[in-house]
Amino acid sequence: MIASISTIHRQRFEEIRKNLQTLGCKESQFLKIELLFFEALDISRTYGDDPAQNALFAALKNVQHDQYEKTKAVTRKAGQREIFIRRFVVSLRKVLSGIN
Repeated sequence: MIASISTIHRQRFEEIRKNLQTLGCKESQFLKIELLFFEALDISRTYGDDPAQNALFAALKNVQHDQYEKTKAVTRKAGQREIFIRRFVVSLRKVLSGIN
């Protein structure tokens, strides 16, 4: 996505992706998932705030708009929310795996 991502940030993105895989998609783990997402968003923001010039930031903002916001919706059952969390995690992992 971006050719100039530092090695340290690439490694951290890989660690975040692996942590997401081990956390799973349970509602009880959602806070940790959120923290990892916002860390990735913060790191990507160091390369510029303009989505037109920073493809990684644009991709993460799309995940935030398309999937993360759905996890905040009020649902009647935990299983429904976990479906939204799973979609969010899968989307985030796809973006992070596209970095390497």
